Amino acid sequence: MRKQVTLRQFALKALPLVLLALPMSFTQVQAQGARATQPGQFADGIAAIVGSEVITMRQLQERMNANRISGNDGRGQAQILQGMIDELLVEDEALRLGLRVSDGRLNQVISEIAGNNNMTPEQLREAANQYGINWETYVEGIRQQVLLDEVRSQVLRSRINVTDADIEAYIKQNPTGVSPTYEPQLIQPDAPPPEKRIVVEQSFEPKAIALQHIHVRVPDNSPESVVEAARARANEALRKIRGGASFESVAAEYSDAPEAAQGGNLGIRLFEDWAKLFVDQTRNVRDGGVTSVFSAANGFHILKVVERRGIIHERQREVMVQPPRPAPVIVHDPRVEVARQEGPVEVTDSHIRHILIRFTPVVTDEMAHERILEVQRAIQGGMSFSDAAEKFSQDSSAPIGGDIGWVTPGQADPAFEAAANNLQIGQISEPVRSSFGWHLIEVMDRRTEDKQPEIRKTLANEAIFEERAEAVLDDWLEQLRGRTFIDNRLENTRNR
Repeated sequence: MRKQVTLRQFALKALPLVLLALPMSFTQVQAQGARATQPGQFADGIAAIVGSEVITMRQLQERMNANRISGNDGRGQAQILQGMIDELLVEDEALRLGLRVSDGRLNQVISEIAGNNNMTPEQLREAANQYGINWETYVEGIRQQVLLDEVRSQVLRSRINVTDADIEAYIKQNPTGVSPTYEPQLIQPDAPPPEKRIVVEQSFEPKAIALQHIHVRVPDNSPESVVEAARARANEALRKIRGGASFESVAAEYSDAPEAAQGGNLGIRLFEDWAKLFVDQTRNVRDGGVTSVFSAANGFHILKVVERRGIIHERQREVMVQPPRPAPVIVHDPRVEVARQEGPVEVTDSHIRHILIRFTPVVTDEMAHERILEVQRAIQGGMSFSDAAEKFSQDSSAPIGGDIGWVTPGQADPAFEAAANNLQIGQISEPVRSSFGWHLIEVMDRRTEDKQPEIRKTLANEAIFEERAEAVLDDWLEQLRGRTFIDNRLENTRNR
């Protein structure tokens, strides 16, 4: 099925966000409820009045929260409020023009959203429920965004006319048709919501310690010179240890203790079985570490902590953990690379007709699949494909026998395109599932052409359109503002 293409999506950017960040988009949908005046809502203050509609301070704060803008950011606050005012103006214009979003169009968009999240519409609804999202409110928020997009698209189509002469002049300046300012679209998905996790905390209670020992003895009543000589000998031993010599070899050379020949090994004992001096000196020494030289009545000592043994205590507790934000998604326009390459670009188009049974919030995936099987059996029983399409298909191509014309690679849903590529001319596919629903596909013909000139002209057309669109929309919005009563309370406060 052919993908839905908008005019470079100059409307609100909410739909792309919806595709990647369900919880965040719902917050935005909630914040857009400026029309839903509830009793007592004025108690939180009025941010702006637009015609007969009111935007409250609470709604403004919700929108700021959704866009992660601090309440202290005056400029950001002003931009958000102006955007909310403009949304009301555009919505009023849609009502004036009699525009509406049909249930069929809405279901198509929901299917696209689900497909872009690798879900069925039913799975999308389940995901919404998991996030505590009211599905009806979510769907109405999408309907509003599609409506706003449709209004802007209609305005642009009626006010911008790109001629063949415009395109030729542009290509003279930009031979590939690609705008000099083209950059791949960068979409930063929102961080997922915090998760509850069970954390196991461990603590170690030491009960025993194993030590090695060097003792440089000082006889009782020794003169100061003997004491200092012993101190110097102990310090020399410590320097060798810290210089890389093994404790065992230094103990054998310098220690006067009886265990010197065994590398100074004193074994392991409970803390209460050691001399208090030894326990105090090793209290802050890590396992494998060595104390400084310290003195006692019988001389100078150095201790090495071989290891501690004890009891490991475990405690579980529930914590909220913020998962990391997903990496930005870089979306390249595949046509740009084709337009920039040298030489012809041979592309095979397929002339396709199809029958579509959509799955919707009401029609489940299984129900749609069963329905397409019934259509397949009708065709196998003798009904023509075109008659079956006119009678059963839920696509806009149904009145013309399901004919969607020539389809270029990359233009259709990937699953739809892959199935069509595997068909011979005149062959009807088995049921094929896409992000829109279940299909029967027939390839009526194929042709191979050099598409590069056409692609370059299309890109040039879009680039010119984009260059003009911003000014056109700004001018149109100014006209809407000029003919509508607007009381921006925040702006009036700042100007006092």
